[in-house]
Amino acid sequence: MRKRGRMVIGREQSLAAAVDLVHAGVSVDVVGGRGSGRSAFLKALRSRLEESEWTVIQVRGVASLRQHPLAALHLAGIPANGSQRSTSGLHETAEGLRHALRLPCSVLFLDDWDDLDESSWGVAEAVRRTNGIPIVLSRLQGLRARHTPTGLAASTLEPSYVIDMSPLRFEEMEKALEHYLKGSIEATTMSRIFAKSGGNIGLALSLVDACIREQRITLRNGREWVATRDLWSSGLRAVLEAHLENLDDPARDALEIIAIVGVADIETVRKLIDWGTLELLEERRMITFISSGARQLVTVVPPLIVEFFRHEPLTARRTRLTALIVERLGTAGSASAILAERENRPSTYGEQEALFVRLLQERARARRIVTASEWEANPSASSAVRYLRALMHTHTPTVTETVRHVLQTTDASSGDPASRADLESLRAEWTAYVEQDLDGAREGLRRAASALGAHARSLDAVDVRLLVNLTCIPDDFGARLEVTDDLPDEVKLQLWETQMLVLVSTGRFSDARRVFAATETLERRRDAYMIRVLNGLALLGMGSHQAALETLQQGFDEAHGYLDIDALRAFGAAVILAQLLAGDYAAVDEVMETVFAAGEPSPLPPGVQLSLLTIASVVAIRRGQLSLGEKIAGEINGSSILDGPLPGQTRVWPRAQLLAFDGKVQAAADDMWESSRSLWDRGARFAATIGMLSSLELAPDRERLDIAREALSEIPDARLLIAHGDYVSALVDGDPVAMLACVVALEQTGLIGLALSACQIARTTALERGDDATRRAADNAALTIRSAHGDRAFDTARFGAAAITLTEREREVGRFAAMGLSNQEIATRLVLSVRTVESHMHRIMRKLDVANRKALAQHIEVLS
Repeated sequence: MRKRGRMVIGREQSLAAAVDLVHAGVSVDVVGGRGSGRSAFLKALRSRLEESEWTVIQVRGVASLRQHPLAALHLAGIPANGSQRSTSGLHETAEGLRHALRLPCSVLFLDDWDDLDESSWGVAEAVRRTNGIPIVLSRLQGLRARHTPTGLAASTLEPSYVIDMSPLRFEEMEKALEHYLKGSIEATTMSRIFAKSGGNIGLALSLVDACIREQRITLRNGREWVATRDLWSSGLRAVLEAHLENLDDPARDALEIIAIVGVADIETVRKLIDWGTLELLEERRMITFISSGARQLVTVVPPLIVEFFRHEPLTARRTRLTALIVERLGTAGSASAILAERENRPSTYGEQEALFVRLLQERARARRIVTASEWEANPSASSAVRYLRALMHTHTPTVTETVRHVLQTTDASSGDPASRADLESLRAEWTAYVEQDLDGAREGLRRAASALGAHARSLDAVDVRLLVNLTCIPDDFGARLEVTDDLPDEVKLQLWETQMLVLVSTGRFSDARRVFAATETLERRRDAYMIRVLNGLALLGMGSHQAALETLQQGFDEAHGYLDIDALRAFGAAVILAQLLAGDYAAVDEVMETVFAAGEPSPLPPGVQLSLLTIASVVAIRRGQLSLGEKIAGEINGSSILDGPLPGQTRVWPRAQLLAFDGKVQAAADDMWESSRSLWDRGARFAATIGMLSSLELAPDRERLDIAREALSEIPDARLLIAHGDYVSALVDGDPVAMLACVVALEQTGLIGLALSACQIARTTALERGDDATRRAADNAALTIRSAHGDRAFDTARFGAAAITLTEREREVGRFAAMGLSNQEIATRLVLSVRTVESHMHRIMRKLDVANRKALAQHIEVLS
């Protein structure tokens, strides 16, 4: 790993001031938390002074030697008068230090003063008084005022100037890290690093080092550093333990309790922690207070400490602290019931996902306890919104009744207009999506709007979203969603998000990207994640598959790190859609495992639940896992979820897939066509066109192709759909040369499985016609695509996947191969020749359309 340089970026003014103070003979205290850059600042200051021909003597405190008199000075080579003894007396050491600092321009540096032994500090103080030299020392922030490292009282106190190593600003940290990494950092990655480190440069450097080492941050195209996974590493534990080492047990418990409950009102935190401990933690800069209207919120800083606590594998400790939270918030009638919701389902996930599920459950449970307590103590609009959002992660009868109770009993007129607008928005969404009363939801919005001033415009956004998701896109959406300069920022973001939903749904992807650029001018809260999801879908529609996938995967990783279940599901559904269109089932599996490990999807935001279940069913059926696919399809049919306006948010996909699997291809095509036409009539052009083209893949039809081509003409910037449409046209014409001409565009827009399917169909058609040149061209095109994507297996059957018939012997061979046995081992077990096993393996892989033995495990139900 890189050698760290003198990171003084953002400290230039402080450094210049320190140089001037020392020149004037004034002592300086450099004060900050661990990792704030105190030692690096001293190095830079020493370099500046030595350039000015100052003599600098540096001594460093060592905690383990604090009980040994004069240890720090002796280790620094004081006295240096030729004495060969391992130790020197007090007088000799003092004389040695005076001699070292005898020149007029001399200064003594004491790094880690808090760890200095008392004798070394006493000698330094004595020499300062007799020689009149300045002392520059670095010490930890927040320790009580005192005159000696261990707190002994002194009758006099030499004056000194304090330089505070406050957290760096965003642009300062960005400049420092780019200097350190010798390259630029992608904007979202930089935001994540800054947010996690809280501006602490030492933590940021440690985080970057650990994540690069574990390839969580990688160099893209040799130019830009990009986060590719969650930014947490177990290698950071030692660094963060150092931040906590000066806390006694009660203070450490208090800090972890605040980490468990998250951002909470000071009134709630006071029920858990005494004032003295809160003051101590604030002095140490380990908590901060945030003003939010009339409320004072408390949170842990830097956020990496929260992640450290979350990843600590100490079940007994976590259980004790959670029980303490419930005990002290016992006035909340729902607290004990919430704690009793502990799910004891057996873990079917890997170790990492099992940990993720545990963390999610703990965080959700703690948030419900805290928000319940705050709401029951003060049932205002703002406390109700926080409680409702904590409750809506899950959809159980108990939760449903609690949500209804909160909505019915909260005084909707209490609080500021923004909170009241949020409450009315949640009420309308719950009424429309869960209670299935769209008219009642819209009437409630109209009644509430008159008392909300400018914030009433956010209710316009909610009303349009209800119509888009449940009926059709209103013709006057442009006027209703107009954004003016006088609106509050949060209202602008609501209107822009709804604009993006409409624009992406209607296939106006360039316009959606323009609106996204406008949202970038404002600071977005983390709960405004749908703006980023819709931006990813716009990129997908424009054919920028790689950019879309990077955007969506980045959001997914962030949500995973923040334990934000709603954002995780929304980004996850979009990532899965992008990978499904590419035909990359291995990537689909990885994301689906994480998303479904988090529990059943919640009813909000709408469409996400249906999208996740739909794709899970389709993937299972395509792999021959019929019983699983039918089970999920049954859940969809038994639910009240309506089709949404975005791709994947439709019940027809599993139905069509089941029909095709049973050989009823024309019926599958008809069902998908009728559903797509219905979506088109609602204004959902993006989803409708994908459905039309998929229907034509199943059953080519000239009349329907003309309708699809007319639809495509109304979506001019949809490169993804245009590439798909050109291929379907060639398919209807039965022209293998035209099919191959579409392959490059299909691959470039991310439809890799469809590109390989084009090669296969072109090859078969050419072979039937005796066109050997086209057959060879198809083989070469397929080989080029597979070579470009390594050993990744892509689905080429798509909705045309049919029941796969294997002989009993092929099933036996396939099961052993899926278990990892070699051909020789299979031959020995089944008393066959190796050549016979190889022949069986060739037929199995051709029938299942898999590229390697590893992919056989995905078809275990077919092999059983």
